[in-house]
Amino acid sequence: MPKPKTKTVPKDEKAKKLAGSDSRIKPKPLENLNAPPSSSPGHAGKLVSFWWDLAGVFLLALGFVLLLGGLGFTHGILLDAILHQLAIWFGVGRLIIPVALLLGAWLLLSRERQAELEFRLGRVILVELGVLSLLGSLSAFARENILIVEEGESLGGSIGWGLAHPLVSLIGWVPAAILLAVLSFILFLYGFNVFARVESWARKRASEQPLVTSVPEGDLPTVTEPIAAESSAVFKPAVRTEPKPKTQASLPREYKQQRLELVDTPSAGKPLERSKDLPPLSLLEDEKPIIANQATINTNAAIIEKTLQDFGIPAKVVGYRVGPSVTQYAVEPGYIEKGANEEERQKVRIAQISSLSKDLALALKAERLRIEAPVPGKSYVGIEIPNAVHTIVRLRPILESENFTRINSPLAIPLGRDVSGQPLVSDLTTMPHLLIAGATNSGKSICIAAITTCLVMNNTPEDLRLVMIDPKMVELTRFNGLPHLLGPVETDVERIKKVLQWAVGEMEARYKQLEMAHARNLDSYNTKMQHASQPKLPRLVILVDELADLMLSSPEETERALVRLAQKARAVGIHLIIATQRPSIDVVTGVIKANFPTRIAFTVASSVDSRVILDTGGAETLLGKGDMLFLHPEVGVPQRSQGVLVSDQELKRVISWWQAHTPQDEPQKVQAAMHKIDVAREDSPWEEIIQQQSESDGDEVLIDQAIKLLRRTQRASASYFQRQLHISYPRAAWLIDALEERGIIGPAQGGGKNREVYLEDQDRDEE
Repeated sequence: MPKPKTKTVPKDEKAKKLAGSDSRIKPKPLENLNAPPSSSPGHAGKLVSFWWDLAGVFLLALGFVLLLGGLGFTHGILLDAILHQLAIWFGVGRLIIPVALLLGAWLLLSRERQAELEFRLGRVILVELGVLSLLGSLSAFARENILIVEEGESLGGSIGWGLAHPLVSLIGWVPAAILLAVLSFILFLYGFNVFARVESWARKRASEQPLVTSVPEGDLPTVTEPIAAESSAVFKPAVRTEPKPKTQASLPREYKQQRLELVDTPSAGKPLERSKDLPPLSLLEDEKPIIANQATINTNAAIIEKTLQDFGIPAKVVGYRVGPSVTQYAVEPGYIEKGANEEERQKVRIAQISSLSKDLALALKAERLRIEAPVPGKSYVGIEIPNAVHTIVRLRPILESENFTRINSPLAIPLGRDVSGQPLVSDLTTMPHLLIAGATNSGKSICIAAITTCLVMNNTPEDLRLVMIDPKMVELTRFNGLPHLLGPVETDVERIKKVLQWAVGEMEARYKQLEMAHARNLDSYNTKMQHASQPKLPRLVILVDELADLMLSSPEETERALVRLAQKARAVGIHLIIATQRPSIDVVTGVIKANFPTRIAFTVASSVDSRVILDTGGAETLLGKGDMLFLHPEVGVPQRSQGVLVSDQELKRVISWWQAHTPQDEPQKVQAAMHKIDVAREDSPWEEIIQQQSESDGDEVLIDQAIKLLRRTQRASASYFQRQLHISYPRAAWLIDALEERGIIGPAQGGGKNREVYLEDQDRDEE
């Protein structure tokens, strides 16, 4: 009988060497591998697999039909009967049965892919007990009886009612419902193994595994001899292994153990004792402390060093500063080696680091990134990265801080917390005026509200008066009713013009008072008045929430009034705080910028808008929601800060306290000190100017009516105007004189003759 032909493996020298490396291993013939199955268990396995698939399809169809019927999408005699029985027994839990069937079908149909899943009977029982306890809680909460259960309209069904009824009889329906709900929640936690998963996650986060650093290709060991391999590897298909992604393999290893130090540690000061005439700080809310994530800080520091190193810039992160919204990393530039000698090395230029802002943002996955190069007064570059969680800055801790008490000024205003968490405070008397600009919803109105709240918390109405202008009519109107207000919050554009006109007049009147008293400024004037037992002048702060509306309606008049106040009002105790959401050159003109050296920039759309406000870029990289850049003329470099948030509840409490503790005769005291000012809350000091303007406008309307009448009748007399225009005789006589002054009618002729009318002759000349 001839021998069957068998396939043989090609024999080259390499295969011989690999096969002969181990004499214990013998290759199998290929014919044994390709032989058909000779036993019946293979066919039996296929048959069993077919029945499992059929069971999975059946469960899938049954669960899908029951789910549609339970949701009311389909009906049938048999289906409705089954659903009715499920409703009697399980209530709303009848929808869990179709879901369980669909889950079982999915497990059967994908059993090969889900072979590694581990199902434990104990956890399944715990989950089922949790479902039953939940049904009992629903039944107890609904206070169901047996009649509702038998009709199939209950929440918990017969099972839920059976579990809840004994507890309801013993302890009542409210404790029974709560007890069963808590029991169900605990059973679900144990059934789904939540505690073990949380513990495993916590251990994984707490464990510090050493990072695997990448080995340079040149340092790999060279292979001089072939590696012995099993001969079976020749016949088995090669298993392709995917390379693991390099997530943090290239990060420096020392950052896993090394902990960076805080560059600036926030210090808590001792708050000054407040006067009994001022509101207590307990009216304001406290803030949560700033918590730093050390693991994230070290990882970001490593990424910064690695990214700069990839671009050929040696640098080292030497520390960090944690603020409410951003964390600033202190990066110390290194040296670039130019030769063998140390004298030939060159310091890294700061511009090289600043130009990599977008590359650093990409590596750090940061929404926005700002580089402060260099940090004022420091020997490093600051890279500011947004925090994952922003901390709300409150007013009370700032008023209690050492930075605030160190200023010791009645016009000290809070500006938030800087990138190191330190309170940022400034004095309005040294500014002496403030310009606030930024995009819509960036935090301008909130900043004005915080400044106003701080001023009224530290000053009585006798020492400080406020004038508020709000063309938007929604932000500053919350302060109506505050005793510090010198009249209501003005919202009409035409009235606002007269308010600015009144402010200029009040400034000139105060200068006359200082001249008569031989005083240099408001402080010296008040000191002399106090020695002479005379009322003193209060400080006056004018707040404008939206400058763009005023500049669009009357730019010349508004700019003239603001510039005059900004140039001269400081000495007499008048200060301006204006805000705008349009930082363009037609609103924030060069003349206004020159007289408002202190500015605050919130987030803007482009670097052009940032240069309009600050004369430099940077505001376009802010995060919004109170993130700001503060420019003071004494510093010269913008300082980043997270603004203060004062809630409506805090503001209401402060206003209510002042209304309850302000004497009724306080406005009369201030009225006696200020020049031509009526401080009654129902009336404003600028009402007289507005009234005069209204009368002047009414006179012009009356003259126009008289001119139309003269064109039609050619008659001019006081009695005639009195009858035709329905005015009094003195008013008609004034009208005759006004028309004569303008050359419209001639002088009186006497003898009861009518005056000569020149309107017809003027029209003919024009023609």
